[in-house]
Amino acid sequence: MSEQPGIPPHRVPRTLRILGVLAFNTVGVVAVLSFFRPGWPSTWLILGLLLVSFLVAYRWDLTKDPYFRRPWFGIALLTAIASVLTGWHNGLTDEPYLMLAFAQLWPNLYGSSITVHYMQAGIPYSTAHLYNVYLPFLVFLQFPFIDYRWTAIAAWAASVYALGRRHEAVVLWGNLWVGLMAANGFNDFVPFLGLTLTFVVWEGIPSRAFEYLSLGMKQFANLIVVGVHLYRRQWRDALIAVAVTAAILAPFAYLSPSGVVCHVLLIQPLSCSEGPGGALGPGFGHHINYLLWPLFVLAVFVPAWLRHLRSVATTGWRGWIGDRMRRYSRPNPRPAGR
Repeated sequence: MSEQPGIPPHRVPRTLRILGVLAFNTVGVVAVLSFFRPGWPSTWLILGLLLVSFLVAYRWDLTKDPYFRRPWFGIALLTAIASVLTGWHNGLTDEPYLMLAFAQLWPNLYGSSITVHYMQAGIPYSTAHLYNVYLPFLVFLQFPFIDYRWTAIAAWAASVYALGRRHEAVVLWGNLWVGLMAANGFNDFVPFLGLTLTFVVWEGIPSRAFEYLSLGMKQFANLIVVGVHLYRRQWRDALIAVAVTAAILAPFAYLSPSGVVCHVLLIQPLSCSEGPGGALGPGFGHHINYLLWPLFVLAVFVPAWLRHLRSVATTGWRGWIGDRMRRYSRPNPRPAGR
């Protein structure tokens, strides 16, 4: 019997695998968001779904396949746009409405609180007595007359594009959950873009410029910058990053020293009498956007680190990991960028 025209027989299993991973991740994320409240345990369930989807895609050698990566990211991007336009699984944060309001506190960004009234999907909301907990640059890196959710989506999409040939990073970072978080207008995505430009796209002076810009946005970005320098044993660069952060905060500490300590260092959005904010304690895992930060580190830095251990014979725990990488993974070409 002659073969029927159409998809070659050897392509059918791969096509089914691509569709299977796409369906598993998409249906899983939608189901978790539909049946669980934002935060604990939905964030961890979605993260688990993503990691399982990624590991299966990697095991089946799909992460290097553009016919998998393009619909993977395309589903995420189109869903993010639809979320903004329709309100589907939107409105998880008031950050899109707070950013422009915080900018009005200039020059004493940390000395007083704000009350914001806004409309979302035709429903009025009010946020009262909140202090600015972000570093100074972040509240000004926005387009005043454009919904901040579009800024977040654009920054996220640009960071995925910038990752380019880092195929594992594109799959981990260009997924449906991250796209929906951008559609909700979480302000993490501008710092994510700054870090991507710093460590992936640029070298030399442009990289240093974006690094310093990232140090003035959000505290988690500062931890990543310093942590990367310490891991690379770039002691001088780590000290410079700390010094630049201190210099950025110095004028505001002069205007309101207690405000900088309470709201920037302790990340407390309310009264200082309440102690450190939730980002510094067990509440970290209850915020649906906070786990984006370890995911970003996983996407951007860990695959390159594991490839390095795979190719270099070392001793100790690094050697143990490298041996497992050589045994269970396939070699990949070195990606473009740093």
